[in-house]
Amino acid sequence: MTFIDSHSHLILEPFNNDRDTVIQEAFSNGITHIVQSCDNLEEVERNLILTKKYKNLYSSVGIHPHEAKLWQAVTKDTIIKYTKEETVIAIGETGLDFYYNYSSKEEQLLAFKEQIKIAKEVSLPLIIHCRDAFKEALEMLKEEKPECAGVFHCYTGDLQTAREAIKLGFYISWSGILTFNNATKLKEAAREISLTNSLIETDCPFLTPIPHRGKRNEPKYVRFVAEELAKIHNVSVDEVGEITSKNTKKLFGIK
Repeated sequence: MTFIDSHSHLILEPFNNDRDTVIQEAFSNGITHIVQSCDNLEEVERNLILTKKYKNLYSSVGIHPHEAKLWQAVTKDTIIKYTKEETVIAIGETGLDFYYNYSSKEEQLLAFKEQIKIAKEVSLPLIIHCRDAFKEALEMLKEEKPECAGVFHCYTGDLQTAREAIKLGFYISWSGILTFNNATKLKEAAREISLTNSLIETDCPFLTPIPHRGKRNEPKYVRFVAEELAKIHNVSVDEVGEITSKNTKKLFGIK
């Protein structure tokens, strides 16, 4: 069985004492590629160190909606400069989070819109974080029409929203939340979404899947998300790994 973890945060503090071990264990446990997400420009610098150290690690570049208040201090040219790096394969994670509102709605909408424009200019897909703002996010995407589409990572929306996102060319990425006992509606949505429109991720160190919930999440645990999807679709775990890996490579241009 082989899998791709399409969204991780290995440069965060919980991995400071054993980051290399975690990466090596992932590759030893059937993880063929890991996509590192970026929340701000300081993080992309640290991601690039990792992606240059390990083959099959990749990074995005962007400003998370929590940090959208920093957008005015960011220059478009700086982000575009990072996209020239061979291991940078996406813009994000960007999007909208109207649950926490760590940045104002106006700041988030501006940063999201500008990053969609950059994605169009450099022909890279978007990694979208969305919480309690699916209506607004879809409206923005319909208005701006990103050419390379992207993925709604760590999906928590309903079936209708997922279908609308797919119509716009986006993939739906399932995380450890799918394994939670109380994720009934999410499981129902996943059942109706084809595997050909799906990715899998850990979002580590967050959202650890059952049976390791409560512990730090790691890329090697993405197999438990795959197992849950296999159960939902009544297919083999191998098939889930094969299809979602193919989708991830296609989306991000991974050879």
